Amino acid sequence: MSFKSINEVDKFRYDDCCIIRKKNTECDLVLEVEALIVGSNNSQNGNYTDSYADVTQISFKNGSVIMGIRDGMKRYDANERLLEEIEDVVLSTDEIDLLCNNLGGMYLQGIEAGDENGEYVLFLEKASEEEYDTLPSDTFRITVSCDEVEISWDRYLNKVQQM
Repeated sequence: MSFKSINEVDKFRYDDCCIIRKKNTECDLVLEVEALIVGSNNSQNGNYTDSYADVTQISFKNGSVIMGIRDGMKRYDANERLLEEIEDVVLSTDEIDLLCNNLGGMYLQGIEAGDENGEYVLFLEKASEEEYDTLPSDTFRITVSCDEVEISWDRYLNKVQQM
């Protein structure tokens, strides 16, 4: 890969980022994504403006998933009265494995450094299977422990249009 960013997860934008697939490797957790936006302040961005990267690999070196949570939600009526509240659910090991093996087509909404050194939290959203579905979609937080996060891509596409 031509461009390689190490531990700069905060210097990317994940507005439209979609996971193509999870690659199976011996010791690293590797995600292949599209529509990742490289921030103008990223060390690898010579364009000095937010730009889309081509297909990108996000590698969590010596990475392992240590926790998964399905996010809860609150539903309100038009008068802002609470209709229902669903609590966060901590996923079992089997549920985490199932989720991680079916990441293709999910949206990567962000990656943030976790509370502990070497921990990162991935924010995921499962896309609705129906095109015009207005129901809330499932969102997840996956915590990964790793030595470093390497984000690499071959070329830039176009600059992000500001509206």
